[in-house]
Amino acid sequence: ALIVFALILILVSKKAIGPIITTYHKQREFITNAGHELKTPLAIISANTEMEEMLGNDSEWNKSTKEQVDRLTRLINRLIALARTGETGEVVLNKVNFSKIVKKNVTSFKSVMQKNDLKYNAMIMPDLYVKAERNILSELTNILLDNARKYCDRDGEVRVSLTKGKLGTNAILRVANTYKEGKGKDYSHFFERFYREDESHNSKKSGFGIGLAMAQEIVQTFHGKIHVNHKDDMIVFTVILRLAK
Repeated sequence: ALIVFALILILVSKKAIGPIITTYHKQREFITNAGHELKTPLAIISANTEMEEMLGNDSEWNKSTKEQVDRLTRLINRLIALARTGETGEVVLNKVNFSKIVKKNVTSFKSVMQKNDLKYNAMIMPDLYVKAERNILSELTNILLDNARKYCDRDGEVRVSLTKGKLGTNAILRVANTYKEGKGKDYSHFFERFYREDESHNSKKSGFGIGLAMAQEIVQTFHGKIHVNHKDDMIVFTVILRLAK
């Protein structure tokens, strides 16, 4: 009787969650398709703006339009990557040089950090290899660096370190930025999509978008761990990935 009951329960459960699974996959498919469709008008807007500049109409409004187009393009790319990352079998993991990727991205952010008058320090241990996908791992690093730049206190500091764990089995990436107001805050929701400290739609506080949610999904895809904590007036994001043999 128990076996029959268990079989019936399994069949009913599968039937019950079937529509949920179908909706989940359709949602990811929609995000991917919509993202690709949105890229076309954004490319046209960008081209038109550049043409205006070539014709001598280089104004602050054109500059603002270009900045917003770039922002939307990055957002769309992240939405597509976030949808794809969750699909089983979509990502093939290979042995990649984590140190080289972090060093390259740290260098690319140098001018942006200086423009924002932020102190910028990096310590990267060479030749640390992990099992990952090169482009997605690079995007993970970019998300954390961009997040640090965006939410760092005025005239604050951004620190980046890539080291080997104490037991010599893990590569540990830490990206920290000055965030004095972060002491005592609840960080358990920081990796939720579009998380806001204030749920009011009229709030002037900015949310954390999809960047950190995407970072978490990427790390999980690489079978690693990511967590956040606050120490010495700095918010610290830590990524732990196993070293590849």
